[in-house]
Amino acid sequence: MQRRHFFHTLAAGAACALGGPGARAFAAGAPGSEVDDRALAGTSGGTLSAWRGETPAFTLEALDGKARSLSDWRGSVVILNFWATWCGPCREEIPAMGRVARQYRSRALALVAVNYKEPPTTVAPFIARLPIDGTVLLDRDGAVYRRFGSLGLPATYLVDREGKARFWRMGELDWSDVGLHGHIEALLGKQGGAVT
Repeated sequence: MQRRHFFHTLAAGAACALGGPGARAFAAGAPGSEVDDRALAGTSGGTLSAWRGETPAFTLEALDGKARSLSDWRGSVVILNFWATWCGPCREEIPAMGRVARQYRSRALALVAVNYKEPPTTVAPFIARLPIDGTVLLDRDGAVYRRFGSLGLPATYLVDREGKARFWRMGELDWSDVGLHGHIEALLGKQGGAVT
């Protein structure tokens, strides 16, 4: 049975819309060692969708001025979150997202928060008031965000230890959701192509 990449419907107020109604379609992912998302589908309640496209490689400047690439986190499971200071749902989910990052940090979960099109002079004071418990990167022109095909903020992707996006969600997440934690646990347990 062919599995397809689905786009979430944006509920009113659930995300800060940035684009028009068009969405970039992604080709089906290559077969191989991947998490069997069918086994998790019943637990997520629609929290996350399976990602079926290529995972864009990128290098962005961090707040400290150093260049960081997604590949720098190879070997860890990554919460990749696109956000902006002006986005209400983004601000609201930061503390809960940080708690999840801390909960699984000892098992090699990393949080990479990519700011959408804001200068460091806006982002740094915001982070000083509302810390993000992870690495903050600056997508100054929005090019990386567009390569992921997102249409609103926040947008969150779970990336496996091999650097491949496996699940995603557009809109604010309930970071206490059992299904979300099930997806994280499955990716953290994945070793050498098998889910433990």
